[in-house]
Amino acid sequence: MRSRHWLTILKVCVSLTVFARGWLTWKWDSPIRGLIWNEGWWSDRIDWQSFALTSDAAITRGLEILGVCLMLSAVVPWFTTVARLKWTVWLLVPMAGALLLDAFARFIDSGNQLGMAIEHTLQWGCPLLLLMALRKGAISRAWIAVAAGATVLTFLGHGLYAVGFHAVPLKYQTMTTSLTGLSGSGVFTFLTTFGVLDFVAAAALLIAPLRRYALYYLIAWGALTALARIASAPSFDPWLMETAVRSSHWIVPLLIFLYWRNAASVGLKSA
Repeated sequence: MRSRHWLTILKVCVSLTVFARGWLTWKWDSPIRGLIWNEGWWSDRIDWQSFALTSDAAITRGLEILGVCLMLSAVVPWFTTVARLKWTVWLLVPMAGALLLDAFARFIDSGNQLGMAIEHTLQWGCPLLLLMALRKGAISRAWIAVAAGATVLTFLGHGLYAVGFHAVPLKYQTMTTSLTGLSGSGVFTFLTTFGVLDFVAAAALLIAPLRRYALYYLIAWGALTALARIASAPSFDPWLMETAVRSSHWIVPLLIFLYWRNAASVGLKSA
C-alpha cells in the first residue's frame, strides 16, 4: 500500500474521532465540567459559593463552543496536504490537547482509575500520529513504535475493566447481555475471558513472531467493541458517535498490520 493511502486512512480516523468527540461534547456534555466544578481544586483560589451560583450557564456555553470547534476541526486533516494550507498541520496539536483534556477529565471523574488513564490513549493520540506521519512524509518505523505503544496502553486499559480490576461498568454488562444473551455470571466470564485476551494480545504485539496474530485480534476486537455501542443501543444518538469516537481502536492496529505485512512482502521480494 502506498504512503498516501496510509495517510488517507489515518486522516479518516482522526476526522471521525474528533468529530464524534465534538458531537458528544456539544450535545451530551463532557466530564470537563467536573474539572471546572471541582471544589477541592478551586475553593482556595476563588469565591466558590459565588462561582457555583453563577458559572453553570457559562460552563455550558463553553463546552458547546468546544464541541462545535472540535466538529469543525474534523476537516483539518484534509487541509494538511494542500499546498498553501500545509501550516494547518500544527492545528493537530491543540486538537490532540482538547481530546487529552477530555480524557484527563474522565480519569479524574473515575476516581483516578489506572484503566481510565490509559484507555483513551489512541483517541487523543491519533492527531499526533497524523502529525508525526505528515512531518516524516510517510508512516515509518518510529511511527509504528509510537502507534504500537499507544495501542498497548489502550487495550491494557480496556482489559483492566473487563477482568474486574476496576468495577466492571454497567454499560459493559448491558451491552454484553444485549448482544450475547448471557446474564449473571456468564457476562462476567465472557468479559473476563476477553479482558485476559486484551492483555495477551497487548503483550504479543511486542513480540515479533506473534505480532500478526496479536493484530488479528486487536483489529477485530477493537472494531467489535466499537460497533457494540451502536449494535446494542436503542437509538443512533449518541451511540453512533460513541462508535465513531473509537475508530482509532481498530484503524491504528490495522495500519500497523498493513505496514508490517508490506515490510515482510518487500523483504521476501528482495531476498
